[in-house]
Amino acid sequence: MGKPRLGIAAGNRLGAEAATRVAQEGGNAVDACLAAAIMAWVAEPFFSSIGGSGFVAVRAPDSTVEVIDGNNTMPTTSPAFPGQGLDRVYMDYSNGMYTGIGAGSIAVPGILAAARVAWERHGSIGWDMLFQPAIDAADKGLPFPLTSAYYLSVTWDPIWMRESTSRSLFEHDGNLLGAGDLFVQPDLADALRAVASEGPSVFYTGELAEEIEREVAAREGFIGRDDLAGYQAEVRSPIATEAFGWKVESNPPPAVGGAVLAHMLALLDPSDLNDPLDRTKAVVEAQRAAVGYRRERYLDPSSIAAAFEEALAMRSPSTTHSSAADDDGYVCSITESNGYGSGIVVHGMLLNNTLGEEELNPLGVHRLPPGSRCHSNMAPTVATGPDRTVGLGSPGADRIVSAIAQTLIHLAVDNDTLADAVAAPRAHLDPRPEGEMLCFEPGLPGERLSYRPHAYDDIHMYFGAVQAASVASDGTVDAAHDPRRSGGSALV
Repeated sequence: MGKPRLGIAAGNRLGAEAATRVAQEGGNAVDACLAAAIMAWVAEPFFSSIGGSGFVAVRAPDSTVEVIDGNNTMPTTSPAFPGQGLDRVYMDYSNGMYTGIGAGSIAVPGILAAARVAWERHGSIGWDMLFQPAIDAADKGLPFPLTSAYYLSVTWDPIWMRESTSRSLFEHDGNLLGAGDLFVQPDLADALRAVASEGPSVFYTGELAEEIEREVAAREGFIGRDDLAGYQAEVRSPIATEAFGWKVESNPPPAVGGAVLAHMLALLDPSDLNDPLDRTKAVVEAQRAAVGYRRERYLDPSSIAAAFEEALAMRSPSTTHSSAADDDGYVCSITESNGYGSGIVVHGMLLNNTLGEEELNPLGVHRLPPGSRCHSNMAPTVATGPDRTVGLGSPGADRIVSAIAQTLIHLAVDNDTLADAVAAPRAHLDPRPEGEMLCFEPGLPGERLSYRPHAYDDIHMYFGAVQAASVASDGTVDAAHDPRRSGGSALV
């Protein structure tokens, strides 16, 4: 076998297989990463969807980096009253939490538009070829993933049992789908086939848009065809910082994830990262400061850029993800999310609950300006060191930044391999109403620090799922998926 020319890491095994198929048909790292992201709409139904949001970070062969913003937006039609069409529910997920669901929680989806722009600017094979693996999987069925089965078990009662379309999708003969059960999605296959053939217009202005408007309005939601038709993905310059001798470029404002990541990295002193106890304490304190600043200063997405500049001036000392890299120098990093899901399924497409996610709506329910970008913790990242460039990112809500930062420490400070870096144990400080709780995996001395400890018995999806792919200066590619979820990676 010859030297691999492309590496891919995805949040699910089928995503890695889809990327491999596209690469073998002549696709580059951007094509492969897009194919994996599209497969996630089929194989990771709760963590991503064509009806959700996402960001695509691309490093071109000339070393320039751009981020294509496909974040969801607030509808231009204002609700009759704050909270219209939205129900607040409790879920036994992520150590217990509340979120808003229903038609009133649905923001205007952007991931499809971002995928199209990324392909138009950087793709090398036909648009329809990116979709064929996902269409095949939706038509023929796939084994229901373990992580999806777990998520369904804790969200069935509050979210998915409410609508007949979601019940028919996830409940067969009175039983919930379990890990390994055959999961067939003919309606979604039909929708993807239309998008592959006709392009995104069928979703944003055509028959699918009409169906979305009709079904959402029937449930007191307020996004319509005008909102869908007016959606535009935006191409932005990344937010950049230096950390441990590496250049780190990530998702810029009005998203918040990249700003928090850069702020957190800026607070870390390499001299504090040698001893395991000192490292854990330094990481947790940097996370506390950066996330605390986020809660105080990043309430309004329009103010994030100015507040971030102030933060750096003061410095002193479910989502899913796919990454790909090729030997031409392309590196692609895609993070996408469907929130926790609105519970609404239209033509097999799960629609997001972005307007109901409480951590993404600090101004209050339905208080964002009409047409504006929503908050986002997503932070697809490109990190360039002395001898390699790595595309990486993670799902995990407010754990995204801490997962990426800790992986970068293992890459840049410890010079770990990709596989070791993404599998290394992580800690996260959870600022719960009853007091801060330090969550940590085996191998970290969390019980020796002065926080209320919550030790996990094994690595856990709570701490995110970093997918990473790299290309070295000599063209050698590598990829590694996070063992915390049902991921997959491949060298092609």
